[in-house]
Amino acid sequence: MMRKMTLQFFLMLGAVLIIIAAIPLVFNDPYHEGPYSGPSNVWELVQMFARDSWASLLAIGLLLSIASGFGLRR
Repeated sequence: MMRKMTLQFFLMLGAVLIIIAAIPLVFNDPYHEGPYSGPSNVWELVQMFARDSWASLLAIGLLLSIASGFGLRR
């Protein structure tokens, strides 16, 4: 029972990381020029983080999802 819940948690975590990695495909670049450049709210911070580290988020999300899927199937 606990093993199945843990595997489902890792599956959901992998799905969330894949969705965060896909944010730069949907939304524009939040960077601005000027002395006050940078994120002005949390959503822009999330966009900047996703744009800077999309490859590692995608790789970790896929690994977690695939490993959890194999574990749940067994």
